[in-house]
Amino acid sequence: MIIKSKSYKTTRSFTTVLNYVFRENERDNGFVLTKFIKGKGLTVEELGQQLLSNEQFRIHKRKNNVHLYMDILSFHPRDAERLNNEKLHQIALKYLSLRAPKSIAIATVHKNEKNHTHLHICFSGVEYKTGKSIRISKDDFQKKVKLEMEAYQMEFFPELILSKIRHEKSITPKKQLKKDHEKIMESFGEISEKQKLLKVLEEAFTISKSEKYFYKKLQEKGLQLYSRNGKITGIKGKRKFRFKTLGYTPEILQQLELDPTLRKRRELLQNIRENELEKNK
Repeated sequence: MIIKSKSYKTTRSFTTVLNYVFRENERDNGFVLTKFIKGKGLTVEELGQQLLSNEQFRIHKRKNNVHLYMDILSFHPRDAERLNNEKLHQIALKYLSLRAPKSIAIATVHKNEKNHTHLHICFSGVEYKTGKSIRISKDDFQKKVKLEMEAYQMEFFPELILSKIRHEKSITPKKQLKKDHEKIMESFGEISEKQKLLKVLEEAFTISKSEKYFYKKLQEKGLQLYSRNGKITGIKGKRKFRFKTLGYTPEILQQLELDPTLRKRRELLQNIRENELEKNK
């Protein structure tokens, strides 16, 4: 099992995140678990309204308050045949009892064509009707949630041997969370900073016949470039983006001068798009 946690700092997430969670929910083969939710068969808007109403109880209000959490519990593909809704329901309840026992919560199970079974567990940033924040430190998350979930899984579901909780540090979960966040934004017509940047890069690349001119056009569009060891490396926005990471490698930029034709630039752009799609699969 891999446990990933994402926090959201706007009340808009009450609907955007839930819409994302329910987008692929297999209602015939899955389930929806709720805590402190009044009513049944509610729409996403109605669920979001209950989360919003509870947010009004918040005791300490700050600009960067976390309003909603979405935690994802993923299981090994080969353990899919050993999992059923009853087990997943118990795991979701146990997780909530450890991480957010007094929060409004909604949990769903997703099972896709690759047998990638995972639980989406969303819960409010404050306790139900008390307004007390449920913020937890990384150390407590490790000791009081992850280790406790591991002990619970080993005791009650030892057959899930391939889904033993991973504690080692890895950049993969963080990358996946960024992808999940971008998918949520895209699902509702919102474009992430990266997507906006990719569009500007394509426009500049299409009309550039040299690497130097490419950088000039980006600056004219209001983008701030940054350098490393005297070499222009990337773009600085809310966070830094390296040209290489965005697909514009030194080799590709050098091609602008080797073959400055529009046909060649379009060919290179197609390669960049295909590489980006491959990365996001």
